[in-house]
Amino acid sequence: MPPIIGLHKDALLAVLAQAGLTDISQIQPLADGLSNHNYHIETPTAHYVLRENADAADSFCSREQELFYWRHLAKAKLAPELLWVSGDQRYYLSEFIFAQSLPSLPIASQFAPLMEDIEGRANLLTEEPIAASGIDRLDNLVSREPSMASGYQELSLPNLSRPNLSSKELSWKELSWKELESQCSATTFCQGETHIEAWLQSHADIKGAADKLTWYPSERFPLLEAITPNCAHSLLLQLLQQLREQATGPYHISITEQWQEYHTQLLAFAAADKGEAWQSRLAQLLSIQRPIHGWTATLADCLVKPQFCHRDLNPHNLLLKDNQLYCIDFEYTTASHPLCELAVVLATHQLTPAQRHLLVRQYLAGHPGLTSDAIKAIPAAIEMYWVFAVYWALLMAAHTHGERQQEYFDWFDQFWPLISHVS
Repeated sequence: MPPIIGLHKDALLAVLAQAGLTDISQIQPLADGLSNHNYHIETPTAHYVLRENADAADSFCSREQELFYWRHLAKAKLAPELLWVSGDQRYYLSEFIFAQSLPSLPIASQFAPLMEDIEGRANLLTEEPIAASGIDRLDNLVSREPSMASGYQELSLPNLSRPNLSSKELSWKELSWKELESQCSATTFCQGETHIEAWLQSHADIKGAADKLTWYPSERFPLLEAITPNCAHSLLLQLLQQLREQATGPYHISITEQWQEYHTQLLAFAAADKGEAWQSRLAQLLSIQRPIHGWTATLADCLVKPQFCHRDLNPHNLLLKDNQLYCIDFEYTTASHPLCELAVVLATHQLTPAQRHLLVRQYLAGHPGLTSDAIKAIPAAIEMYWVFAVYWALLMAAHTHGERQQEYFDWFDQFWPLISHVS
């Protein structure tokens, strides 16, 4: 729910006066975060963002830690400049970034010849469905009959490019970065991988590649780049590579430690009477503790060393300017597992299977913080992203009441189906 300026204008003006801003032309609410409020402040000479931190969020983060990493990234030109912090750390004033749109690429004409290559084939080689516990190469290929009326259409343009847009629209539509908001589960990610691997294999067969092992790494990336609807994956890769080069700082938490911390807080609230709606959702969460153990173990096994992690790189926390992405909102920033960063991006951005395929492999290539088989742990990382999301929603609900609490219950209910409920 966006903040209501009329009710708080005098209070906001008083806060801005403390920050040294008195000649205010306009105060407008920005798209509201899930916990904090943000305002666009305009003066005759400049534009700013004022953030009002929610009390409930204080239990999830250290404000000193948040400010440490914000200043660090601003110095690295990866975040807006932080200009002022109130004495109680409730309000932050920062630079306002005028974000640009993300143009779509005209891919239909490039993609059509590729589809002509495979539509006439008698059989399509595809791999067995990939389990959410891992991703393997095409070791067990099975043959199936292509049918445009059934399974074969999953490899067509609408499924490999941006959903719900016609070919004509793909050639001109521009998007704000926030319009890339989406929700991708580990299962959806694995299904996309299956489709892309099958499509690449079929293309190699049609082209008659004598040595498919040579063709596969040398040609697949340009082939997939040709069918991407925009450059979102490339911009995200650039940001992820820049972030992993940042100093880790004095703060660190592993995925297992984060889960244990959230779980301990939840159990403390469970002793109090939080109502049936809260308790029933807690019971749901307690029912998946066994798979959570498995996912955290999988992630621990592929870790070589932690890295700088923003840990909340969803589309609402990214701004595009001059073809570079800038981060905002550093409440969860710390040193942690390298797959944390990748999982958030995969889980929250509307990327096509081709874009996800490219982003994953380019991010993992030679990564110093991960084992060579870390790609198999990506589904577990996505699972844990949504696990943390439902923990967060239930913890926030425990701190709130009435309509605001119901909003967090709604978030829990939206996130819950994105987790694989394995018994």
